[in-house]
Amino acid sequence: MKNRLLITTVALLGFMANSISAAILIPNGDFSNGSENWLKVSGGGEGPADTFPTGGNPGGYGSITPVGGWGIMVSPIVAGAAGGGVPIASLSLTAGGSVTFTYDSINLSGAGPVGGFKWEAWGNNALVGNTGETFPTLIGDGSTWQTYTYNWTLPALTDKIIFVPLWAGGGNASTIGVDNVGVVPEPSSALLLGLFGLGFLARRTRRN
Repeated sequence: MKNRLLITTVALLGFMANSISAAILIPNGDFSNGSENWLKVSGGGEGPADTFPTGGNPGGYGSITPVGGWGIMVSPIVAGAAGGGVPIASLSLTAGGSVTFTYDSINLSGAGPVGGFKWEAWGNNALVGNTGETFPTLIGDGSTWQTYTYNWTLPALTDKIIFVPLWAGGGNASTIGVDNVGVVPEPSSALLLGLFGLGFLARRTRRN
């Protein structure tokens, strides 16, 4: 019985570790369905691509050129209209809670760094906050796919979010790629779930 509990405990701890580290992608955040759910809003440049040179994933990636243009994630339309945005409940997020955003990026050409981003928070179809235009600290020289993260506290009224990828413009313009856009669940949520499971198993073992 003790051996069985030990094996189960190890399995649950493994589940907890995976739950803490695994990201939840926003709809088509890996571009496996091409441009589905992505909308190019303004300017020139390229929309989501269906192929990739290296890294990323076999489903494709999004790219933006230095001549302008940017895309926003919609589900299926802009959050300012009814039905738009990505519901935070579908990403296991709560309004007012902390969140770790994650995405992959690469510098495909040009002198600039990798792409930046802006996350927008919407509540009742009104903009309630955003991260501002943010560019990450470069990992290496930017010529390979790397994962970048950003921690933020969602505004209290948030019910939907939108991801806005940005290219590195100005005098350091570059063509950038973006892929695997999502969020990392709060470690506390996964930890509590795992600890609850361990407690339940321990009580059950004592009864037997």
